[in-house]
Amino acid sequence: MSRFISFFRLAGLIIAASLLTACSAVKLAYNQAPDLTYWWLDAYFDFNEQQTPKVRDELSKLFAWHRANELPKTADLLAQVGQVMPGEINAGQACRFYDQGRNLFDNVSNRALPALAELAPTITPSQIDHLKRKYAKNAEEFNRDYIQGTPASREAKRLKQSVDRSEMLYGKLEEPQIAAIKQALSTSSFDAAYSLKERERRQKELIELLSNLAAAKASPATSQHALRAYIQRAWESPDPAYRAYVQRLTQQACQSFASVHASTTPAQRANAVKVLKGYEADLRLLAAQR
Repeated sequence: MSRFISFFRLAGLIIAASLLTACSAVKLAYNQAPDLTYWWLDAYFDFNEQQTPKVRDELSKLFAWHRANELPKTADLLAQVGQVMPGEINAGQACRFYDQGRNLFDNVSNRALPALAELAPTITPSQIDHLKRKYAKNAEEFNRDYIQGTPASREAKRLKQSVDRSEMLYGKLEEPQIAAIKQALSTSSFDAAYSLKERERRQKELIELLSNLAAAKASPATSQHALRAYIQRAWESPDPAYRAYVQRLTQQACQSFASVHASTTPAQRANAVKVLKGYEADLRLLAAQR
């Protein structure tokens, strides 16, 4: 979800964040998602009086479409994962589930693209400056969390994050699962400085793209074509070395999930099944509420 910051990913990010909370919070978060997404985007773009009603209207339409069309698919994916949780899961299976989840995000991107294409040429120079400041603040936070400090402190932070995420699914972890997570982190190819450099490349490209579209008063068709190409470059970096790096990270993440799962107890796997069924039930209920 840190690949890049833009309108057409937000719906997926809100949904993903909801799924990492308690089941009882999923429905509340999703029902508030259009407003939450608007305020999240406004922190980046500082929408003006002309843009605000249009953005809010498009977000309402986007989430109405998502509720009807994509929530059932998300629930189906959770059901598939839940079915295999009692047994062993290999890295290939984990990566296939990841690919299915990414396809769901891509569906949201494609649906939101026409609205974004209309918005992009209206972005003003002052809003571009606002976006630059927001990106700079994010970079400072990323530096503080993943680059600054001692290697031991960074390792401890990453371990805590990984344990917390796993416990949302399996419940309280024990030493075998924590050991598996430590092992995965110790062999990870993650390079925070390298990742930040690519993030800043994408951000610079987006800023230039939005500036050019606004200066040219680009048509929706021109804007949509340019933004679609940008999305592709954001997912698949033009730098072959970085693409290989992302592929390694993805494969390692899939293997890490499989290794941690292999270390879990029957009770922990049963807890994971229960959690996923709860999420699935909530999403199906939300999908039925038109």
